[in-house]
Amino acid sequence: MKVSVIIPTVNRAEYLKNALISVQNQSFPKDEYEIIVVDNGSTDNTPQVVEECNRNGKIKVRYIKESNIGLHNARHAGAKTAKGEILAYVDDDVICDSDWLSELAKPYAAPEVGCVGGKILPKWEAEPPEWINQYRSYLSLLDWGDEIKELKTPDIYGCNFSIRNSLLFEVGGFNPDAFGDKKLFWYRGDGETGLLRKVFKKSKKIIYTPKAIVWHVIPKNRLTLEYMKSRFAKQAVSDMYTIYKSKKLRRSRLLLYSGITGCRSIMYYFLAKGNRLIRKNKFQRDLSLSHCKAGCIYAFKLIYDNRLREIVEREDWIN
Repeated sequence: MKVSVIIPTVNRAEYLKNALISVQNQSFPKDEYEIIVVDNGSTDNTPQVVEECNRNGKIKVRYIKESNIGLHNARHAGAKTAKGEILAYVDDDVICDSDWLSELAKPYAAPEVGCVGGKILPKWEAEPPEWINQYRSYLSLLDWGDEIKELKTPDIYGCNFSIRNSLLFEVGGFNPDAFGDKKLFWYRGDGETGLLRKVFKKSKKIIYTPKAIVWHVIPKNRLTLEYMKSRFAKQAVSDMYTIYKSKKLRRSRLLLYSGITGCRSIMYYFLAKGNRLIRKNKFQRDLSLSHCKAGCIYAFKLIYDNRLREIVEREDWIN
């Protein structure tokens, strides 16, 4: 088996069906790839959707459950059962181009290539407001142009992401990522970005290939200021996780970081309160406030939460 396509999912059966159909209808040879759906605690009709795709599709879908909540746990569960030399990850709310897998696999002909990602284009469910275009990366949209290129920064996204199977285990897997349980919000990490940094340390190449295209479905509720504020808060946690992990900050430095981001929060708060008087960049002020506030809280939590520090300092999440 050359490639294992892994799709983590939680309660998005209506999107999962279209994702599965697109993966079942790839131009890639049918006997050279498998499809694995990892159910991370769905309570909807996800199992029935998989059964329907198995009845009607050109390639069978393997369905497994992972009870430990967390995107990284689901990704790792898929990897542990995968038979492919290459692991190709997509989200349950994407639609893959028919040549997606063929194009994604091509760069692996070079043994020094460790990871490959592709273009992520939007499939809007509603007309997006003009201001949202400033924040396309926060919707997991990615377009580095129309040429294959080696990346020097960890800039491919998890909804169109692949890695050599052996390398994933060698570097210790994905860092913690999104949790379905809001109570675990502060225990998220930097996900595939952290994984890519570990890949760089192994001197493996990360390739962007533009013809490996997926369309990311963007529902109407993600085109609001409230959603984007929550997304900025999540990013702040991931950013502070990365800073702490890379710099091994002592508690005194964490207090300094918390103080700096707290002061920024206060500044953005008053700027946001003055929106009626100052209209320019009003969205950026609200979003920056959310980012700074979450970053401040997270840095402070790292000072006294031993469990959180243990999670951030952990290197291996899969073996």
